[in-house]
Amino acid sequence: MELLASLWKRRARQHETAVRRVDARLDDAAALDELLALLPEAQDLKARLSGPFFARAWDTDAQRDHWLASDGIRVTCYTITGLTLPQAAAVRVRWDAMRGRAALTEEVLANLVARETGNPVTLVT
Repeated sequence: MELLASLWKRRARQHETAVRRVDARLDDAAALDELLALLPEAQDLKARLSGPFFARAWDTDAQRDHWLASDGIRVTCYTITGLTLPQAAAVRVRWDAMRGRAALTEEVLANLVARETGNPVTLVT
């Protein structure tokens, strides 16, 4: 019985909803490479980060949504875990509806995720 309880606890942790933020300066090659390593096919994006840039990518294998933003100096990657693809799409729609009226931060993103899922969201930095 204890083994079964242990499996459920692990499963519950795997599906925890979280937002992780990672930042890197464009002139810090090691930090930028570490940030880009989180993303599928990220090397294709590297050249586009030297100016204002925003993109999102759903990682089917990892079941994660990645949001990448650059102002030409600093790159920020937000990774959302614990969502289904339809939930991730709904969070994107919510953000698109308020884009331009609020800055994208991990708190804003976590609030959007929490409203969509009805679950608490852990911030990971």
